Parts: sequence; structure tokens; C-alpha cells
Amino acid sequence: MKAIHPLAALICACSAQTPSNGAQSAHRALLPPDIVSYFMGNWKGGGKFTNGKELESELSFVPEIGNECILVRQKEKPPNTLEFIALWTVDSVSGDLLMLLASNHDSGGVFRSRGWQDSKIVFQSGPELLAHWALERFTFERESSSAFQARNEMSTDDGTTWRMGDTQTFTKRSSP
Repeated sequence: MKAIHPLAALICACSAQTPSNGAQSAHRALLPPDIVSYFMGNWKGGGKFTNGKELESELSFVPEIGNECILVRQKEKPPNTLEFIALWTVDSVSGDLLMLLASNHDSGGVFRSRGWQDSKIVFQSGPELLAHWALERFTFERESSSAFQARNEMSTDDGTTWRMGDTQTFTKRSSP
């Protein structure tokens, strides 16, 4: 039997709880199958920071708990040092996609998305979860069946304008 990552088990258990008013949700909180099938596997990325500095990363997406969530891991290649682990799941009340992210750079947060919109999934933090001094968003834009672009952006004016942090194009290396 495959071991479930403790973070995956905790977050999926929390997101699947009944609403606080005691009403039962009408459906199980499963990720849309097209999101699971598109992202699952190992990806290699390359791109740039806004200052022009090169960036390379490895990214993996592993479905867990009967596709109720996806465990995401990213690790930048040296000389960069960022690593993060994230969990994508579905809010059983709103139906929004959720991403809970933690990194080795003292950052993390909860981000929401409406799912695929014009070949993009955009996760954005809420105003109550400013990343130190700004709102933050992550955009995953499908370019083909085996490539997507990922962008990280920040806004210091409550989402009126966004400043690019980095952008990478990922290509699929393998499926699990």
C-alpha cells in the first residue's frame, strides 16, 4: 500500500469536513479529472526572474487520496535554493480549488482558484493572507498537452496591478 504524505492527509481531511453550519455538502470534494490527468507526473522547467537571472526547476504532481488532492513539489536548481511543497484540493463548500503552500524561504499561504479558465489556472491569496507585504498569485497556463508556463506575481495595491516575480516553461518528463 502506498504511504500518504502527512500534509496531504491533514489538508484533505480538513477540506472534506462538513461546513460549520452543520449542512452536508452535496458532493465529494474531488479535483476535476482533467486537472489530475494533465498535471500528474514529473516536469522540468526553465525561465527567468524579472532581473533576467536564469532559473531552472524540477516540479512533480502526485495525486493522493483517490484524486481528492495533488501533492506538488518544486525544487530550483543551484545556484537558486527555493523548494516548496503544496497541496491542491477542492473546498467542499465553495467548490474552489485550494492550494496550501509552504517553502524553505519563510513563505507560505492559502490560495484559491476557479479552476481552468481559458487554459489557465490562477491561484491567488486573499487580502487576509498577504505574503509579508503583498498579495501573491500563481498562474499555470497550458501551452500544449506536455508543456505549461508558470508565473509568480505580486501586488502591493490589493490586486489592481501585478508585478512579475518569475516565469518558467515546464515540459513533461514522465508520468507516474
